[in-house]
Amino acid sequence: MLLLVCTGLAAAQEPSSSVSEATTAAAVEEKGSENTPKEASASTLIEEAIQPRVGAELDWVPIEDVPERLRDISCKLCKGRYIDPLGGANAQSDPETAPINARARSSELEGNTVRLSGGVEVTQGYREFSSDEASIDRETRAGTLEGNIELREPGVLLRGERGEFYSQSGEAQMENGQFVLHEQHLRGSAALLSRESTELLRIEDGELTFCAPGDDDWLLQTGQLELDLERGVGTARDATLRAGGYPIFYTPWLSFPLDDRRRSGLLFPAVGSDSRGGVDISTPIYLNLAPNYDLLYSPRYIGQRGLNHEFGARYLDPFNGNWEVGGSYIGNDKQYADDFPDENDAKRWLANVKHQGNYGGRWRSLINYSKVSDVDLIRDLETSRLDSRRDVNLLQLGQVKYLGDDWLVTLQAQQFQPLAEDIRNDYKKLPQITAQYRSQGTPFALNPIGMVQYSNFDTDTDIIATGQRLYGEAGVTYPMSWQYGFLRSTAKYRVLEYALDRQVGTLDENPGARSGLASIDGGLFFERRTTLIDKDVVQTLEPRVFYLYSQYDEQTDQPDFDSAELTFNYNQLFRDTRFSGRDRLDDANQAAIGLTTRFLDESTGAELFNASIGQIVYFNNRRVRLNASAPELDRSSSELAGEFNFYPNDRLSMRSNLQYDPSTRKMNAGNLLASYTRDDTAVFNLGYTFRRPVSLVGNQPTTDQVNLSTYYPISDNWRAFVAWNYSLEANRSVEDMVGIEYDSCCFQVRLLHLRYFDTARNAIPDFDSPNLDREHVTQVQVLLKGLGGFGDGVEQLMGDMIQGFNRLAYRR
Repeated sequence: MLLLVCTGLAAAQEPSSSVSEATTAAAVEEKGSENTPKEASASTLIEEAIQPRVGAELDWVPIEDVPERLRDISCKLCKGRYIDPLGGANAQSDPETAPINARARSSELEGNTVRLSGGVEVTQGYREFSSDEASIDRETRAGTLEGNIELREPGVLLRGERGEFYSQSGEAQMENGQFVLHEQHLRGSAALLSRESTELLRIEDGELTFCAPGDDDWLLQTGQLELDLERGVGTARDATLRAGGYPIFYTPWLSFPLDDRRRSGLLFPAVGSDSRGGVDISTPIYLNLAPNYDLLYSPRYIGQRGLNHEFGARYLDPFNGNWEVGGSYIGNDKQYADDFPDENDAKRWLANVKHQGNYGGRWRSLINYSKVSDVDLIRDLETSRLDSRRDVNLLQLGQVKYLGDDWLVTLQAQQFQPLAEDIRNDYKKLPQITAQYRSQGTPFALNPIGMVQYSNFDTDTDIIATGQRLYGEAGVTYPMSWQYGFLRSTAKYRVLEYALDRQVGTLDENPGARSGLASIDGGLFFERRTTLIDKDVVQTLEPRVFYLYSQYDEQTDQPDFDSAELTFNYNQLFRDTRFSGRDRLDDANQAAIGLTTRFLDESTGAELFNASIGQIVYFNNRRVRLNASAPELDRSSSELAGEFNFYPNDRLSMRSNLQYDPSTRKMNAGNLLASYTRDDTAVFNLGYTFRRPVSLVGNQPTTDQVNLSTYYPISDNWRAFVAWNYSLEANRSVEDMVGIEYDSCCFQVRLLHLRYFDTARNAIPDFDSPNLDREHVTQVQVLLKGLGGFGDGVEQLMGDMIQGFNRLAYRR
């Protein structure tokens, strides 16, 4: 075997020296001189650098030969994977500065040209060539290859019948070529294959697919194809997509991603159908205008409505903050015009702005603003989002915060747009200014409490009160903390004043209230070592007592601008108020008693189980109510509130809370959710929710509902997903979804059908009403792996209905 070393410019100052070294090396090996040991050492190094070829076809390794650690979901679906022999190559061995090392069974030297034949192998840094025959110009470092050509670099394999390479630039051309991109799991063929740089491939009259060798479930045939690995984008011209051997789609131009980076182009459409609009097709166009801003425009055709124009823009700036602006516009909604013939205008639109800013760590800004043309628009058009049907209003908020060393100051303007005709027009805060002292919480020291809030409330209706509210509180807290427990004492005085521009009836236009408050909150920590499900654990026992006293002051003249009575639960036991907002200073003389136990894994510290139970004992009636005409609360004790959480391992979790009324011996509220996941991506959920109407929080419907959901692998390729919400009170399903998925090495298809009842927001559904409509949504998703797909609405609905379903984790 003849060994040739063509040293590059990095190894010699002048080209002539490389010629001399190559000639000397050839002569030394032929004569077998005393330098043979040195040559043998060089040969050994070269043999070690040239890794053995893996797999008989394009580096494809059957799954039985793949190391266990590399057998991911994609490998199992494809029954194998590409393994790059140069995957661990030293990226620092730059071919542009490395010498050319070549060996073959025979060679011929003609001037500056070396002709090699018989098992030709050439290495240049981490780049490798092999062929039956080769000609190399030692001066230009270019060459031609003939027969069984193979060019390798980390992540890339090129094969062909005849080719040329230019080692100084990294360019190469091959005729009748094949290629593999290992990381992208893409392979293809070409009449002419050109590599213009280490990161750019051009294919003439070629094919591309994600499928395993021998499997062409989908194939992209192109007149011209460019794969830019540096930008992470593929561009095809004169492209035909074939599935199962049949042409299904043609486009003169197509751009698709090779990785997760953002790039401009025509995205795959979203396709679906629902009973509120008929056939629904959206074709998004994405413009990556700059690294810090982009634009998405989606013309959306809705069969029974018309063309809806949807757009979204993002701008990210370290000084101006992050901005998102979006909206939609439909010039003439045919279905809306039929449903509401009295409306003069069938134009419908949506606008939203979101912003977050952080300036020097001290100043922060926030905008969350949404507005629609009519109350039904979101429900009619956002058919792939279940929570859109449950929204009762749209938030319109602007906020600026200053974080000082001792004070937090917030300036806020806020209002809501109702999404139902029967919902009251909520108050506008225009503006609200809050200054709050930032206590350090230093243990065994007096920590000041201070807060002042000014609010101006307005509304579009003239039948309720408007005006200004001033709230303030001042006091001290003294926290004490030990390893075995804590004790926190608090005393503060609260002041509430109003200056009303408009009051209801003959009530006082300048009402106010004052109330002193004192509380003591203490708890102990006990622990012991024990076992739980065969694990060594530490069990804790944590009793807690919270005593609260606040003075009563008459408040019947005060309006209700932004307050509500809080729903009772375990965490409510240890709050110093039973109201949200600042319109009421509640009276209290009560003690809350709670008990918590935890089981902690002794080796990892992970919490395996926790359970808590508690109750409030009232020593006086509670006279302050949100509604001035409501009677005082005269119960001597609250409901029993409890919760437990069980996490025995990473797969199983159980969470529950309950509220039991000892006086009626009835469960007023409770819920349970058990979730189980498996390594094969299966998800199982079982839940139960019950809540009876409670007078403290208004007229609520009784909820008595079971919900089941699963994402279940039937086989390696087939999966079913089901979600079912069943009302035990109505004795019928109120929301259900069923779907099927086929997942192969090459593509993934999902078909989903959803049914739900269309009820007015915040209304108690009457399941016996003949006017109660059941709506239907059908969505389809097709994902051609490595190329893209359409139908993201399927994943949105699956995420809403199946607890624990992670849309990204299930995209393989």
